[in-house]
Order: sequence, then structure tokens, then C-alpha cells
Amino acid sequence: MSRSIDKIQDLASFRALKEEWNSLASRFNTPLLRHEWFTACAESFYPPGELSIRVVRENGRIVAIAPLVAIPTYGIRRLEMLGVGILREPSGFLYEDEDSLRFLIDHLMAERVPMYLGGLISDSTDISVLKNTKRQLGVLSHSVQEASPWIPIDRSREEFEASISSRWRSAFRRAQRRAEESGRVEFEFVSPTPETLGSYLPEILQVESAGWKSRTGTAMKTYAPLYSFFRAYTESAARLGMLRLGIMRIDRKAVAVQLLVDCANRLWILKVGYDEQYARCSPGMLLMNWIIGHAFEEGYSGFEFLGRSEQWLEVWNPENHYQETIRCYPISPLTVVSHGIELSTSVYGRIRTRMTRSGPRAAIATVAKKITAKVMHPTIHTAR
Repeated sequence: MSRSIDKIQDLASFRALKEEWNSLASRFNTPLLRHEWFTACAESFYPPGELSIRVVRENGRIVAIAPLVAIPTYGIRRLEMLGVGILREPSGFLYEDEDSLRFLIDHLMAERVPMYLGGLISDSTDISVLKNTKRQLGVLSHSVQEASPWIPIDRSREEFEASISSRWRSAFRRAQRRAEESGRVEFEFVSPTPETLGSYLPEILQVESAGWKSRTGTAMKTYAPLYSFFRAYTESAARLGMLRLGIMRIDRKAVAVQLLVDCANRLWILKVGYDEQYARCSPGMLLMNWIIGHAFEEGYSGFEFLGRSEQWLEVWNPENHYQETIRCYPISPLTVVSHGIELSTSVYGRIRTRMTRSGPRAAIATVAKKITAKVMHPTIHTAR
């Protein structure tokens, strides 16, 4: 058996891997590990020179891939999962079997380069192999991140809706009545083609930016790289027949929107938004409830919210995937200082985001509560 490992650092070489990459990605049943997703990330978020993909070949055939970028962060250059630091979605290594994955991770450890591997599913082989690999970097730490909710579709729509509390069922009926007081209410579930996608994008951008996302800079309309990513990815998904759009209209005006992908018999939500001028009738909640019901009617096997668990999603009693971040740093004064700055910046960022949504007092209290919980119940581990 002959194995080799290559480092891919330019977009042309990366694009050339598309067919082999997607062949390997097909065993994972998620759109977030396909070549189209990572291509849109690489083209939209990273300047030339930061791509740092590792590809393992066995007798010339690709058997494992580490989708990585090498970026300067807090005074050091470290490897990160491609796209995770910006999009905050699940990610991971691609591999044919555990032996191939172990070969890949052993190679990465031997490089003695700082690594920040976010978005790894907690019960995945990725995490298991990383935690049981010889710690050649000196320190390996991991922390459990917030849950990513999803709904398994293993019962009838009627049984699922009966599981929603009567209080929320009543709230949905009231919201629907309020929406109907404003005009004719319509829901759409669209499968756009590359030719028709352009006719939907302007109103999706308008609705998605008509709220708090513009104030926090996370709306596509106000953050050019994010718009570039979603424009590139939705065009690719439309060509593959995977792209779906959910739209709620009042008198033909879009008041809530969703970008979704249909993959592995599941719906995956990539972006949501609603027009705050219609907040009285909760259009975002109404559209989400309608789309979930549609998923049950159409016989999908699951509904993936992606992102992080939020209180408003608890309405639908979702289950959770859990993600972990693995940090691997060689021991040195520079990496210790860098790690401290990273943690401080993370806390500040959380407070700033929550201040935008709920005010300074509530934001500080919420973040302080999470920090206290981590101190009282730490999940950081070290190994030498």
C-alpha cells in the first residue's frame, strides 16, 4: 500500500479535485462537506495564500481530505477548518475509513502547526481519532459548543403538531389572523433553476436585511463577502437541483424568507430573515412552521436548522447535534498569549452581539452565566 499526502494551496488545483472530492463526500450525507460549499468559502472569504488543504492518496486514489486554511490569528498562523470561523456551521474531515483518517491526523500532528478545528460533530469519528491520537503538539484542548438543532421526521405531521404546546399552537393561529388582516397571505416552496434564481435574490436580500442582521453586520446586503458566498453557493446548488426557497408573502410582498438545501432526503436551512415592519404577525415563525409542516408532508427524513440552538426554536421541540472545537498548540510563550487574547476577544464578541439584540445588562448577564458554568464545570483537557 502506497500513501502520499499533498498540500493544496491554490484555487485552480482545488477546483480540479471536484469530482474526486464529491465522490468521497457522498458517504457523509451532508451538503456542508461537498466541494461546492468549500469552493464558495474559499473564493469569498480567504485571500490568496491562505488555502491549506491536505489530500491523502492511496495508490493514486483520494482516501482522505482535511479542508483547511492557514490564517494569521492573534499573532500566530494557525490551521482552521475552511469556512467554519465565518459561517459557524458543522464541518469535518473527509475520509474513506478510520485508518485513512488516522493517517491524515497523524500527519497534521507531526507538522507541529497550531490548529483550531471547529464545527466537529461530538460523536463523530473525527473527534474520537483526534482525542486518541498521540499528542505531538504538547497541548490538546477541547470544548463543547452550543447545540445545532434538528427534527427527525419519523412520525406523521399530525402527531408532530400535537407535540407542540397548545399555547404555541394558539399563538400561531393568532399570528396567522394578524397576517391576514394585513392582506392576502401566501406561502411558497420554490426550487429555482440557475436561470430563475436571479429573479428571487433581490427580494431575499431586502427581507433578510430588514432587521437586526443589518445592525450586527451579518446580513448579506451589508457584508459583501457573505453575499459573495451565498451568491456563489446558491448558483451551484441550483445547478445541482438542490436549492430550495421558502417565502411568505402578504399581498405579494415577501415578508419572510428562507434559503434551504435539499440533500440526503433532508432539508437544511442556510439563511432566514423577516421584515421587522411585520413583526406583529411573526412572519419568521409562521414561515418556519409552514416549512416544517411541508417537510413532513413531502416525506423528508429530517429537518436541519443548522446554526446554533436559540430559544425561539424550542417551539418545535428539536433534538440536538453537538459540536466540539479541538485546539492544538505547541507550547510556547507566543501561543499561550495568543490563546489568552483569543478567549478574551470571544467573550467581548458575545457581549457585543447580545447587546445589539437585548441590551447591555441582559447581554452581560447571559455571557457571565455561560462563563461561570464553564468555570464550575470545565470541559478543557490537556495532554502532554
